[in-house]
Amino acid sequence: MNLTARTKVAAVIGSPVGHSLSPVIHNAAFVAHGDDWVYGAFEVDPQRATAAIDAMRVLGIAGLSITMPHKELVMDALDEVHAEAQLVRAVNTVARSADGRLVGYNTDGVGCVDALIRAGADMSSVGVVGAGATARAIVAALARAGSRVAVANRSQDRRREAVAVGNTARSGSTIEVGVETLGECPTIVNATPLGMEGVAPGALPFDTSGLTSRHTVLDVVYHPLETPLLRAARLCGARVVDGLDMLCAQAARQQEVWLGRLPDVALLRQAALRELSQRQR
Repeated sequence: MNLTARTKVAAVIGSPVGHSLSPVIHNAAFVAHGDDWVYGAFEVDPQRATAAIDAMRVLGIAGLSITMPHKELVMDALDEVHAEAQLVRAVNTVARSADGRLVGYNTDGVGCVDALIRAGADMSSVGVVGAGATARAIVAALARAGSRVAVANRSQDRRREAVAVGNTARSGSTIEVGVETLGECPTIVNATPLGMEGVAPGALPFDTSGLTSRHTVLDVVYHPLETPLLRAARLCGARVVDGLDMLCAQAARQQEVWLGRLPDVALLRQAALRELSQRQR
């Protein structure tokens, strides 16, 4: 990679970002496609999230990935927010338009749908555990893709908000359910941090005892790569989709926003796995 004064810069902002695989994933795509872009990571205190958008504007940064807890915090600082990101009230991608305007998008939901389709999941009915920013994006994208969506979450208010998002995306598509009924859906997505190392490393978001080979389970958590949920689902014979698949799929969609083309998701995953292997040495 030959950096010059003309090289375009993109980066991820969030807190923390020291563990992020995004630089490895995006730089692999830039190199493969011969793009004169480079991608880094900036640790940004949540109280300075809007200042980071101002810095993007001043420094001419071409694109940003937004991770937690900044996805909602940056919205007011942007010149425009795409309709899907407005609906789910979360931005994970910022692009600079031809006239210099900063536009916010959300690729989390479509990335999840892409990962499930690639895995051969039954998309007719999908249960989603969680109701935060990532969950809302997934619910909206599933609804638009034609799935019947069932949302389970401990907080009734947030659960109803997520259901409203799904039904706005497609009327009558989304209902609220208890976690005990999730097994009725052939595909289940965990969009909570339960199972994440350092947060709730041993926790399961729902009882997996009813899972069978007819089920597909996706966990948005990718640290560890095999979460307790995926391990339990695999033992039940279910098809599993790890969080790295979704991370790479949504990153590919980010590149589509910035550069108008989709990189090979398999290439992105291979780059991420090599990085994870090196970190374990």
